[in-house]
Amino acid sequence: MDCLEFNKQKILDEMYKRGYFYEGKYRGCSQAVIAAIREFFEIDDLVFKCASGFSGGIADQAKGTCGAFSGCVMVISYFFGRSFEEYGISGSKFKYRSLIKQIRERFEEEFGGETCPLVQTKVFGKYYNFSKPDEKEKFEEAGAHKDKCTHVVGLAAMWLADVLIREGILPKNI
Repeated sequence: MDCLEFNKQKILDEMYKRGYFYEGKYRGCSQAVIAAIREFFEIDDLVFKCASGFSGGIADQAKGTCGAFSGCVMVISYFFGRSFEEYGISGSKFKYRSLIKQIRERFEEEFGGETCPLVQTKVFGKYYNFSKPDEKEKFEEAGAHKDKCTHVVGLAAMWLADVLIREGILPKNI
């Protein structure tokens, strides 16, 4: 086993812990994934800022895509997406699509899909509609930021780091 392989498992373990920590302490599932990733990988702070609106199933409505999944999509697109100069080239020619598909498959295997309602149903045993104040309160009481969404974010950060390393994006200080 080479040095990178040995360090890779340590990094993946740490990614899970950091994602879990950020989601538990600061909330914002999409930003928590990116916060964990940026500790080990060079990534522009603008990506973190742009993730703001994706938390809580988009704008904290729990109806759209899981914020942790959205954070993964943003980071993969940052590293592998097409630039403005490449805009005229078909998106199918770029690696980001197959890499996002890998993350989506992990979400499907683990949670039944990548939408906030599906992830909630798998993790909590039910869906909480955030447009109802009492539902949001019950969501918190059920452990959202103690061990539920924190776990989802931890896994997403770990899966994302694995994809980045496999694709040759090396962590800082290796």
